[in-house]
Parts: sequence; structure tokens; C-alpha cells
Amino acid sequence: MMGRASSSCWEAPTHTPKDLDGYNAGMLLVVDDDGDLLRMLDTLFARSNVPHVCASSLEEVQALGELLPTLTTALLDINLGAGQPTGVDVAHWLRDNNYTSRVIFITGHAPDHVLVKSAARVSDRILEKPIVTKELLQIVRDGL
Repeated sequence: MMGRASSSCWEAPTHTPKDLDGYNAGMLLVVDDDGDLLRMLDTLFARSNVPHVCASSLEEVQALGELLPTLTTALLDINLGAGQPTGVDVAHWLRDNNYTSRVIFITGHAPDHVLVKSAARVSDRILEKPIVTKELLQIVRDGL
């Protein structure tokens, strides 16, 4: 585990942002409001040696501060909970803050859902749930 935005990602990270000093490759940002899925993705990426940081909301992404310039791929759930900013909002915020790298959305919505259509305008890829882990790892590694 490379870092965290909040304790909602996992209980005891083995790495913190300070461990990234001198790391030359990019880092993956994972944003999902589903704690179980976020922990599963955290475990998958940690076991696969993919440097990453987790967040469950736009607010947590905004708190990443110094980690933002290290991000080279953003994996964003489109729906981050009722009444909350969406993954599309997170993508727009990242772009407004000089993020120019890949955005990959994950969704459980149908392709014609309004959020999915909005996401398509700012993403490199949209993956439908359930996620095929082997495919996801390849897509992520290609972007780091």
C-alpha cells in the first residue's frame, strides 16, 4: 500500500506518502465510496506492486496535496454516493488542477445513464462492474 487519503481505505498502511521519495514511476489514484470494493482494490494493487493511493470522495482527493503531481492514472467510480460529488466531478477537479493523465471510470450503471455519458467526455476508458481483475491490472499498468 502506497498511501492513503483516510482511514476508510485500510486500517494499517504499510507505506505512507513519505515512502514515495525518489519513486520515478507514476502512481494510481483509486476513488470509490464502497469501502469493501476499495479495500479489495487496495489489496489487489498492493499485491501486484502497483503504487497507489485511495480515497472515497472528492474531499479526500483534494486533501492529497503533494501527491497530486505523482498521479499518472485515476481510477474513479462514477457514482460516489447519493448527494455527493460524482467521479465525473473528481475528474473535472483533477483536470482543473493540472492533471493531464489518464482517467478510467468504473460503473455499475447502464451505458446510456446520464453519468456514464458525462464520464465518457472526460475519460480514456469506462469499465463496467463487475470488474475483471486481470483486465484492470493490465489497463492500469499500461498507464503507469
